[in-house]
Order: sequence, then structure tokens, then C-alpha cells
Amino acid sequence: MSIPRRIVKTGPGAREALIKGANAVADAVKRTLGPFVANAALEKGNRITNDGVSIASEIYLDDEIENRGATIIKETCRKANDMVGDGTTSAITLAQAILNSISRSLANSKTILGKKTPAEIIKQIETERKEVTERLLAMKKDITTEKELIDSARVSVENDELAELIGKTQFKLGKDGVIIADETALPESSVEIVSGVQFDNGFGSSISITNSEKQTAEFDDIPVFMTNYTLETLAPIIPALEQLAKNGAKKVILLSRGYTTESIRECMNNSQNGFLIVPINAPYVDQSNILRDIQAVIGGRFIDHDESPLDSVQSSDFGFAKKFIASRYSSSVTGKGDLQEKERVAKRVEELEKAHSGEPSDFMKRAYKARIAQLTNGFAMLKIGATSETERKYKKDKADDAVNAVRVAYQEGVVPGAGLAFKEISEGLPDTYLLKKPLLCIYEQIMSSAPSDFKIEDWVKDPVKVLRVVLDQACSVASVLASAEIVVTTKNPDPLQDVLARAKGAESQE
Repeated sequence: MSIPRRIVKTGPGAREALIKGANAVADAVKRTLGPFVANAALEKGNRITNDGVSIASEIYLDDEIENRGATIIKETCRKANDMVGDGTTSAITLAQAILNSISRSLANSKTILGKKTPAEIIKQIETERKEVTERLLAMKKDITTEKELIDSARVSVENDELAELIGKTQFKLGKDGVIIADETALPESSVEIVSGVQFDNGFGSSISITNSEKQTAEFDDIPVFMTNYTLETLAPIIPALEQLAKNGAKKVILLSRGYTTESIRECMNNSQNGFLIVPINAPYVDQSNILRDIQAVIGGRFIDHDESPLDSVQSSDFGFAKKFIASRYSSSVTGKGDLQEKERVAKRVEELEKAHSGEPSDFMKRAYKARIAQLTNGFAMLKIGATSETERKYKKDKADDAVNAVRVAYQEGVVPGAGLAFKEISEGLPDTYLLKKPLLCIYEQIMSSAPSDFKIEDWVKDPVKVLRVVLDQACSVASVLASAEIVVTTKNPDPLQDVLARAKGAESQE
């Protein structure tokens, strides 16, 4: 078998190859921006979609250096999706515009822009980014009505029925309420309220990922172990895991303070042997208390390092999650919704209300109030229905974006949508700003695919939080790519050489 070798490329040619690869991805993805979009037919899953992160994740280029540029610009999609669950196409479109604005000004023979070094270019972009962010925040308007939430959902989901379901449900749940989009075999879409907890932390290792496109770990009907111990090794809980396996369990979630390299390796080894062990990081803030909230929802016993030794764990101490979804930075867990759960949650809410009434800190009072609201109101499961699997998956992609966009819009407010906010800011910037022209790209891309008489409606709004993330990620990735002049990557193995090597080996054995 041929051994992969490293490629090293330097000088302006390296930067140009990186940019060519980045443009190949962006040119494909940005065509899906706006209401008059082109859809992409993906081989994986036989899907039709215009979801930016799904399309970007399927693009690989033959040239190794160009593919490195493609991989780097894909990060804008992935990070936007991880942080706010929306804005993936806008992020990659803006990143390309900023990148090309800088690269056009770079001389082929020198790594300078006028008299500025790459470090000075990056510093200027960062200064301008901060100013654009300040102007963006100054424009925002809070959402106060159900109709505004429905309109916000409609921008992302592009479906009146789903927009109404999402907007009305989010308004009912409040700013901290969580909607999870899922599929149903039924032709009609619906909403079901279930109990659960959402927290800020995610999977402990990429081995947990089940949805490579969304970069999430998603599980149904799974036992969950809860502790604020750091799991240095799985040895103390192996007897409990073995008992679960004997009882028919094939997978389990470990919700722990942290993991060592050794415990992650043990999770991988067990998973390869047919018993899937999924390491998830426990809540980052107020860890023990939120783990007790989760215990109220899914049952079992929270193993507190101040109260119980780790080797005291029994299989009966594991809770049971109806659904568990974890991304890199956040997770949500829902329970079975049975009578026992309702009794546990009611008792936990009573405890939190007592703590809230005796808490002198306004900050902590708000935190208690948010946790009480989440336990009381729970989650909304948005069941996406359609007459065909292809249509259902398409609507699910749109709904994923919409539920995230609506929540952050409700939390932080909105600005004029379809690129109009960035366009207005651009018009107020000096001509010397590197971001002045790139900020027009989202509006111009949308209008380029629209009919000549198209006008953007006043109700079309973008969540300010999404645009902040879009701007941050686009500036970061574009600055890195535009200033790079050294690329080190692995050359793709030649399949023909593999065939010849195997043939030669066979001859020598004869």
C-alpha cells in the first residue's frame, strides 16, 4: 500500500490555491441564499436541500492545497451552526467576499497590502469588525409579539404552516424555551410539549457524533449516568455497565464533569465491542444543581463526589432519557413524561422556588427563574410531517434553522433582514474600510437571484445574534486564508499505485 506523503507549498501560489478552493465551496453554497434559491442534490442520504452546512460538508476537491482552503472556509459554516444553529450560508458568503476583497489587493510578489503586513491587515479587520458589531447592536429591535416570532420563523423555514407552529410555540415557551425539530411518518406536522432540560456543554469526544452533517450526537431511549466526578477511568462503573448490558441495553450516556485520555479510550474500545458508551460533558455552569434538575426529569441518582464514592454505582442509578441531543457546545435531554417524572419535577420545582425566594442576588434570582421555567414548561418537539421522505428531510433541514433563529431572535432582538442591516452599515463606513464592500454581499446575492420587481418586505428580519456570529466567523476565516503563504498537507494516495503494489506483492509470493 502506498504511504501518504506531505506536500509543502509556499509563496503567493500557496495563498492563491487556498483561495481557489475556498471559492469553489462558497460559489456552490451561496446559491442557496435567499427566497429564490437553488437546491442541491446530495449523494449522501439521497437528499434535496439548501442547507448551507449540509452542502459544504459534502464538497471535497481533488487538488490537496485547494481542498485545504475548502476545509478552512467550511469552518465558518460549522461554527455558525454550532453557536446559533443558523446563518451558515450567510457566513460562508461573507467570508468569501472579505477574503476576495483582501486578496485582490495583495501583490503577487509580496505579502503586503499597500504598505501593510498581514498582521496589520488582520488587526484592521478586527478593528472594523468591532465597529460593525457596535453599529449592528445599535440597530436592533426587541421582539414583543407572537406575530413577530411567526415572521421571524417564516424567513428561515419558508413555509407558512411551520412558521406559525414555530412562532406560536416559542412565544408560549418564552425566551428560554427550546424547540427540537424531529421527523414523523405522518403527513401532517405537529407540536408536542415534553419535559426536559437544556444546558451549556456538549459531547466529550467526536466519537459521540451520530449526525455528521449537523455535528450532533442524537439518541432515543437511552440510559444516562450523572456525576460531577471526573472519570479518570471507567473501572469503578464497569460492574454497573455490565449489568445494563445483561439487561439488554446496547448504549449508554455518561454525563460527567470531565474525562481523561484513558477513559475516552475505554469508551472507544467498548463501543467497538458492540456496547456504545457516549461521553458527554456535564453542565459547565452551576453543574451539580443542574444535574439534579436533569435527575428530576429522567430519574436515577446523581452521583455527587461529596456524598457517594464512584464505585458505589448500581445499574439502577442510571436515569432514562426519552431523547438526548448534544452538539459541541450545548445539549438537551427529555424524559418519558410519565407520572413518576411529573412528581419528581414538581418536587424539584418546589425546592427551586424556595431557594429563589431566599436568594439575595438578582443574578441568581434570574437563574433560578429560568430553571424553574424550563422544568415547568419543558421542550416543544416539532414533528415534521410530509408525504414523501425527500420532502420530509428537506422541511426538517429548514425547520432546524428556523427553531434556532427564532429562539435567538426572541432573546437578543432583530435587525432588518436579507442583508439590509449590513448594507445600511456599509453605506455609513469610510471608503478605506476593508469591510465596506464585502458587507453588501448578502443583499446583492439575494437580489441577484430574485425577480426584477422583487422588494424585501418590512417584516423580514434577521436575529442580531446570528449576524454577530456570521460576522465574527467570516472575518476570522477570511483573515487566516488571505494572510497564508505556507501550506503543509497530505498528498492523496494514488489508487493506481496501490493496485500496482498489490500486484507486485502477489508476484513476489508466487
